[in-house]
Amino acid sequence: MSREELLSLDPELLLLELRAREGRDPSYGRPTGQVRLRSRPMGQTEKDTSTLASFTNAEITEALRERQKVIYGTDDRQDIFQVGDPRILTDAASVVALADAGDLTDNGDGTFSLDGTTLGTRRNLCASEPFRDQPAAAFCTGFLVDPSLVATAAHCVDAGTLSTVRFIFGYEMTDATTAVTRIPAGEIYRGIRIIGREIGTEGTDWAVVQLDRPVLNHPFVRIRRTDRIPVGAGVHVIGHPSGLPKKYAGNAAVRDNAPARFFVANLDTYGGNSGSPIFNSATHEVEGVLVRGETDYVPNGSCTVSNVCPVNGCRGEDCTRTPEFARLVSDGRLDSIPFDLSQARVEQIGGRWKITVGSMWLLDFGASQTEAERALAMLTFYGMNAQCFVGRPQPSMEFYLVNGEAPKGPMAGEDAIAFDPTVLEVQKVRDRWKIVEGNNWLMDFDQAEDEARQALSHILRFGFTHICFVGRPDPSLTYFRR
Repeated sequence: MSREELLSLDPELLLLELRAREGRDPSYGRPTGQVRLRSRPMGQTEKDTSTLASFTNAEITEALRERQKVIYGTDDRQDIFQVGDPRILTDAASVVALADAGDLTDNGDGTFSLDGTTLGTRRNLCASEPFRDQPAAAFCTGFLVDPSLVATAAHCVDAGTLSTVRFIFGYEMTDATTAVTRIPAGEIYRGIRIIGREIGTEGTDWAVVQLDRPVLNHPFVRIRRTDRIPVGAGVHVIGHPSGLPKKYAGNAAVRDNAPARFFVANLDTYGGNSGSPIFNSATHEVEGVLVRGETDYVPNGSCTVSNVCPVNGCRGEDCTRTPEFARLVSDGRLDSIPFDLSQARVEQIGGRWKITVGSMWLLDFGASQTEAERALAMLTFYGMNAQCFVGRPQPSMEFYLVNGEAPKGPMAGEDAIAFDPTVLEVQKVRDRWKIVEGNNWLMDFDQAEDEARQALSHILRFGFTHICFVGRPDPSLTYFRR
């Protein structure tokens, strides 16, 4: 076979031959000389590659990369400091690196150092490879879907490994030569429980992890909750390819939307991208979680080089659809009514005592003038100016904010019960959804799981630590504070 004939072969055939030679083609287990092309229909997939035996790995790799250069385009990965689009920067701020706790060293000054072994050393990369001098410290990627919840790939974390994983924000390059590997302790989180996880069934692969405390200085993403992204829609990925500092890669699209629980896109991703969010480039909503893809590197003589297939080559990258786990994630909406506290009054209207604000009534206390006056004193003490709800017209939770933040107490004589927000969970107890603290339940939502998760999201987001009452055992008002 001539070099011209070699260049005419299907690039995926060349790739799989290289993988088979390395003995790391677990999907097929075929010897060199016979490989299966994943992009072909069953029954038409066996290809005789025995004629490739006369070519070295380096020659096949060179042919593969030359074919890719002509057909597939180039590596689109960029460091975050190179990105100018503010929408993409907001997307990136929600992305977190997963690293082993053992790779962090306490500096004794409120910071931790992350192992900085370079990618070139770890992977024996050739001198021409981009990012080879950057550290490779992460093993997976995740993204914030709620103030206290991170979504990632199920194969990145399970109950047995959760205690050894750290979720790290801010691991990125600040310029072409400077990586942030000295991480403030406040940017490092532990997972305290896995609230949902599934892997294997029809190709799905996802996990949702609750962090040890809410993340208040990074935005959380919006996720698609129903339906599917259309074929051909533009997507981009942000994550930690090969464990590198955070990267953005755009210019990709959905190429196969047939699988029920995942879609396939031509993304420039590597092993450490597992768990990365796949953003819709038009809406900036997360459409999926990167879970599987092609071989990252191929041999080129005594070193290795990247294998990038950004358009229609190879098999594409599999992305678990976000509706697979959307039920576990609050939609992030805040149902809020602002009011002018200076206009609040206790009035009797139609024989019922109410707190009114101008021409509207804010709260109704029935026959209890005492409770109405007590409630107004509470609103005034804290300076509350927004009434918030979960679930209307019959809300399952009501709370109040002060200029967008939690009220801070205590108020003298207040009827309050303290709780630890870090141990709260949503559980189904005797066929009813509740927010529980250990063996005790804090709130009851009957059959409304979504409202229970929304309520917990608000509790963590605003840092509430007390639930308070006006009038018990049947309170006329319930509120939360720090």
